[in-house]
Amino acid sequence: MKKIIILFSVACISLNVIAQLPVRIGNMEIIVRKQGEDTTTQINVFNDPCPPCPSENETRPKPQNTFKKYEKSDGFLGFGFIIPDNSAGYYTTLGGNSFNFEIGSMKRYYLTRQFALGGTLQYSYYNYRLMDIYKEPVFRETVLEVDDDQDFKKINKEAFRSHNIATSLFARYYLLPPQHRGKGKLYLDIGAQGEFAASRHYLLKFENGGKDYYKSPQAFNPFNASAFARIGRKNTAFFLRYSLTDIFNKPKELPMTLPPMTIGIMLL
Repeated sequence: MKKIIILFSVACISLNVIAQLPVRIGNMEIIVRKQGEDTTTQINVFNDPCPPCPSENETRPKPQNTFKKYEKSDGFLGFGFIIPDNSAGYYTTLGGNSFNFEIGSMKRYYLTRQFALGGTLQYSYYNYRLMDIYKEPVFRETVLEVDDDQDFKKINKEAFRSHNIATSLFARYYLLPPQHRGKGKLYLDIGAQGEFAASRHYLLKFENGGKDYYKSPQAFNPFNASAFARIGRKNTAFFLRYSLTDIFNKPKELPMTLPPMTIGIMLL
């Protein structure tokens, strides 16, 4: 019986103490006081938040932004010049008039802040301005199907032209990691490209305005593979592309081919 009385007394004292302690919720404080038979309630509202903010001299570490994978698509235009190579194994081309044009779509998958994988699908056009290759005996016999050049005395222009459907895959590495989803920093692309020539022909234009077209499927390779590198920033990149296959079938049909290197600019 004495134990019950003691526990009851302790409980009453505890409740009386707790009732007089302040209770704080957010920036509001509630105090309940019991004085004799009367109970009073006091509510205080503070301007400072709870828990309090750090002082002016106190700094908190900035939260680290977690990278989320994403993808991005762009249309692009490309224009390049074919670099002449007059060494053995290549037909003579006129560099200033030999060019490449392309238009297509590019898609990139950003895996980290510094690394992305991408691909393109595009139409590409090549124009090789040539010089006197019709005089080469094997070319004349294979493409022009004549034994001599007596019918080609008044030629003022010759060219090889190709209309292609191309696709490429590349890896992009940001030399300076971008802060906002791939914008504004220096990057390097390394990749490979494959092309199928939907239309290709050798052109002879005569002084009288006449033209002859030679398609010669046995001499002109319809498929071409190349490797390329691009370095760029924002929406502009400079590229260098090197053909890994012969544009003219060599040495099976023709003894020489066309220069393999193209340098140019790409605009997104």
